[in-house]
Amino acid sequence: MLAAAILALLVRCLSIAEPLGIDQSLWASAVRGLARGQRLYRDVWEQRPPGIYWIYLTGFRIFGWTPAAIAWLDILASSATTALLYAIGRKLATPIAGACAAALYAVLTMPAWLYGHGGFLERSVCETFIVVSVGLSAWCAVGFRERASATSAFALGVFAGAAVVFKPNAGLYFPALLVWMFLYRRDSPASGRRFVQPLAWAAAGAAVVPAAAFLWLWRLGLLHDARVAVIDFNRFYVSQGFSVGGYALDFSKSIWLRIKTDPLWFGAAVATVVAAWDVTRRRRLPPLAGLAIAWGAAGALVMIVNGARLFNSYFMQVFPPLALITAWLVTEGGDGSAIRRAIGVATAALMAVLMLTRQYPARVLEWARADAAALRGSMDRMTYLDRFGGYGNARGYSARANEELADYVRAHTAPDERIFLFGISGAGVYFGADRLTAHRFLRANFFVATDFPDPSFRLPRVVADLAERRPRYLIFERLNSLSEMGRAVDRLPDDPDVARLLTAYGREAQIEDFTLYRRLD
Repeated sequence: MLAAAILALLVRCLSIAEPLGIDQSLWASAVRGLARGQRLYRDVWEQRPPGIYWIYLTGFRIFGWTPAAIAWLDILASSATTALLYAIGRKLATPIAGACAAALYAVLTMPAWLYGHGGFLERSVCETFIVVSVGLSAWCAVGFRERASATSAFALGVFAGAAVVFKPNAGLYFPALLVWMFLYRRDSPASGRRFVQPLAWAAAGAAVVPAAAFLWLWRLGLLHDARVAVIDFNRFYVSQGFSVGGYALDFSKSIWLRIKTDPLWFGAAVATVVAAWDVTRRRRLPPLAGLAIAWGAAGALVMIVNGARLFNSYFMQVFPPLALITAWLVTEGGDGSAIRRAIGVATAALMAVLMLTRQYPARVLEWARADAAALRGSMDRMTYLDRFGGYGNARGYSARANEELADYVRAHTAPDERIFLFGISGAGVYFGADRLTAHRFLRANFFVATDFPDPSFRLPRVVADLAERRPRYLIFERLNSLSEMGRAVDRLPDDPDVARLLTAYGREAQIEDFTLYRRLD
């Protein structure tokens, strides 16, 4: 099982050939601006806390300013999570349970297996690093269970607090892990003091990383900008289209779809039913199953707080607890009875059947071969990039078109000249061309067809700022979307305010869905 886990992690290394996804290119462009003196939220605007930008900046400085750096970050995060699951399973149960959890996670969360286009859209997102932070926090809770110490409690809080700087709702993991830590500690607290002191140390630790982020923003004079982006805008974003009944239906459909098509979700569903049966009989679960339930329940709450949109990346947070509880069922079997062992064997067999019928080997091998060919140079670059979105077929995102756009802009501008994109999928042009944005909004959906109650988040204000700053290029991206926002972005060149701005520009080039206008002087 450990060999399978290691092999799966090694196969992931081939993904360093792949381009950046839509979100990743946005964050990479923002970080490239930060490295060249721009400020987060004021010069490059995005709605997430600073954590993802710190991680990306660190990755680029270590691995170089290439898309491969983001792939390496994802590989390192997956490796760390795999190692943590092995350590947690080994400590709470047996080495076999730890190895099984590690293998299940590493093998069954392969991006090429779970998602389309090799999984490049879901790589190195906020949830990737939240998982690592929560895994480290869980490991500290396990350590506290073995030996109650202030160090373990403080470290648990530090890592739980680190998850919050990626997304604020990740703070829900902290109380869940605290509850498990006190319920399963070996030396039950004999007094309130023995309960209060670890709690105080954990709370102090949880404040460390958020406080560091606060001080960083305060030193740069960005607290107000950060509040608007991270708190005000996210509250507005999460509330859009949300209804309790509609969300409950959509959420249950998403869970059921995964249970019947994904072996990890299927195995965890069976294990959860077995755990529920154990609770009704014994009023208590073994430590490994209890941790998986607490971790997974918190993950479900975090997904719910994310709002009405059920993106694939949101479900990444529950993969570790799914692997833990499935490993518990398969290797421990609960009470060790013949019936329980039969359930474990049958579950493992059905998981294997699901893997084969859903073409796991073929999908993973297909992308591994393509990535390897790209790394060797035996596949034409444009042919390879055509695997990531269509080209010239009015379907939106195209990795090939994005690379051609970045190459063109880099060749036709000086390093100190600025550009601006009216689009969404092409936000990586700033990173790819190494040119600064002329306006803080890297995506048009922040100021087009939005009801966010801030006058600076409106097209006329953006156009006025661009008229003053006079970027060398204005680039319009056709989204080919049927949504209200997508159609509004496609119609931007005909907007009266934008048309007046374009009087100082001449149309110069067309690159797939991108139209480039160059300043006439």
